[in-house]
Amino acid sequence: MHMALCAVTESSIIKLYKYMPIAEPIIASHFKKQLLSGIIWRSCNVLLAFAYNVMLVTQLGAGLSGNFYYLLNNLFFVVLLLGIGLESGISFYNSRKEISVSHLFSISVIWSTVGAGLFLILFTFFSAQLHLGYNQFFLVAYIFGAMLTTFLSSIYFTQYNNKVPNLVACSTTVILILLLPKMPWINGAISFNTYIAVYLSSSFFSALVLTITMLRKKILFSFSSMQPGILKPILLFSFHSFIISLLFNLLKRSDFWLVNKWCSVADAGNYFQASKVMQLLLLLPALASFSLYPLIVQTIKKNEVERGSADTESKVLQLVGLYFFIAIVLSLGILLFGYWVFPVLYGPTFNHLYQVTLYLIPGLVFFAATYPLTTYFAGKNQNMRTILYLGISIAVLFLSNVILTPRYFIYGAAISSSVSNIVYFILLVSRFFLMNKLPFNFSYFRVSLRLKNISKSFYSV
Repeated sequence: MHMALCAVTESSIIKLYKYMPIAEPIIASHFKKQLLSGIIWRSCNVLLAFAYNVMLVTQLGAGLSGNFYYLLNNLFFVVLLLGIGLESGISFYNSRKEISVSHLFSISVIWSTVGAGLFLILFTFFSAQLHLGYNQFFLVAYIFGAMLTTFLSSIYFTQYNNKVPNLVACSTTVILILLLPKMPWINGAISFNTYIAVYLSSSFFSALVLTITMLRKKILFSFSSMQPGILKPILLFSFHSFIISLLFNLLKRSDFWLVNKWCSVADAGNYFQASKVMQLLLLLPALASFSLYPLIVQTIKKNEVERGSADTESKVLQLVGLYFFIAIVLSLGILLFGYWVFPVLYGPTFNHLYQVTLYLIPGLVFFAATYPLTTYFAGKNQNMRTILYLGISIAVLFLSNVILTPRYFIYGAAISSSVSNIVYFILLVSRFFLMNKLPFNFSYFRVSLRLKNISKSFYSV
């Protein structure tokens, strides 16, 4: 299964190259090799993380795993807020080769240290409101490690070095698997609270390994990187990306707080794992969009001097149709086999997982199809439009949850999530047609939905 998914991913991305207009000038074998390398490494990393997640929740059960993932959800937003999207600025300027790697490395270390310090201050005064409930030393280590790992990984990825950060992540995951409390060689010698401390510390050690690896490449640390002339353009670019990332993740994760408020701990555990399944199904579009990013930025820079190519709208719509179809195929697999597979993977305490997933699937299908549209709007400098539509969709998510979740619990939350994702897609695609003065016609999507074309795409696997 592991090798099959990597093969399907490779075949599908080659197909995406055919449709992606901005990738046409860069289909050289070197770029294609780097793109596929990134996708395969990330696929292996995500699959290993998913396997770890299944083993962890099987040992903890729905109740304890619900508390654990609620903690991680809170920490995720802490890291997101303190990081202010700096990884996007690092990726952008490293791709354009306009700021030295040493400066970007130094900014990463300093910003992570300052962010961890700010978190320590916030934790001291607002620990009760944050609902984190763990030793501050391990929480600070997690925040510092998570931020620095994200920043340094951005440097590696935009230098087409996918091996180092993904290998470090995979190694960390393997160690966490080996230390699970109910493993035969551990046999309960490690308590749940001790294991959480180990988990929180692991991000610090991952960041430490990446730092040492980078220093061995003779990349120097310097406080001169904090000069306004170097820092200002990175922060300006990062801020817009931060707003989009914040709203994007609020759309995907903010319902966790409402579920935790109105549902039982066991139900919350079921809902969190259903969301994890949805994230796995979105793996292909997410990997394709992320791995293409440095290539896209370099092409945009080239087109600043040389006039861009012809009309791209029909190709973008074909790509939307392709993403839509892939999401439908993956969802059918869940519909057909999830009822029997989920209890085997997760155990009897996740008895609502399959039903919740069914309500999340419509939103998943439409959300997958938004990736090409958001990329298109970014290329057209329409980030503020994306921010507006994300804000509207989050408002729909909140209002739907207020109405449905107290009455229908996790099923109401799942329906709310699907409704908000569908609204987001409708807003994006409507703006796309309006901006380009195109009449809405299903024939635009027909090319990528024909069985003959789809069969050709997967025949090469």
